[in-house]
Amino acid sequence: MLEINVRKQLGQTLIDVNVQIPSTGITVFYGHSGAGKTSLINMAAGLLTPDEGHISVNGKVFFDSKEKINLPPEQRKCGYIFQDKRLFPYLSVKKNLLFASRKEEKSLGFDETVRLLGIAHLLKRKPVFLSGGEAQRVAIGRALLSNPEIFLMDEPMSSLDSERKDELIPFIGKLPMASGIPVIMVTHSYDEMIRLADYVVVLKGGKAVSCGTVNEVFHKPEKEICPYCSAEFSKKFIVPNRRLRVS
Repeated sequence: MLEINVRKQLGQTLIDVNVQIPSTGITVFYGHSGAGKTSLINMAAGLLTPDEGHISVNGKVFFDSKEKINLPPEQRKCGYIFQDKRLFPYLSVKKNLLFASRKEEKSLGFDETVRLLGIAHLLKRKPVFLSGGEAQRVAIGRALLSNPEIFLMDEPMSSLDSERKDELIPFIGKLPMASGIPVIMVTHSYDEMIRLADYVVVLKGGKAVSCGTVNEVFHKPEKEICPYCSAEFSKKFIVPNRRLRVS
């Protein structure tokens, strides 16, 4: 269980969120730009310090203002996937992956990670010769080999066209089950949320306005429009106790 109970003043926006997130599957922080999504995962990763509150993962306290606990990022063991991949341009894909590999026991080894992400044919390439989707798969592999306890993904598909996005979504979707590591993904895309989320936290103006499974949050029999944006959806995609699927 990931617990985030924080307050943080950022400019004119007060982030005031108290949520408990499952320790399995994919949780999506969903909302428009400026809602506080990225700030929340940055606080979880230790890249941004809350003004007050508490953050813990499976009982391990990352931050507690009352107890004066604030673990540095390297002690939190978060696998952070940035929007811009941040691969080393002068290293091959294989060396990028090995750079992050830790000697301690991992959920998946190098060969298993390469197979899971379908990147065996890319190992000798430099990042400049990768498509956006391929580069993001390598970034996910590098994070996986760092042996994280949780994945944090900040809009990992924001720079991809629809074709590359469709290629990447299946790899993200199977990541928690294959690795045993939960994923928190930030997105403002209704399509990404509806295709990937097992659990969703809807953020608006720095507040969590709704949270639960996708069906709990979005299955409104009287509505076929997302209550938080203008995106339309069809009831035929509602699957009991499971994420929504789109064709």
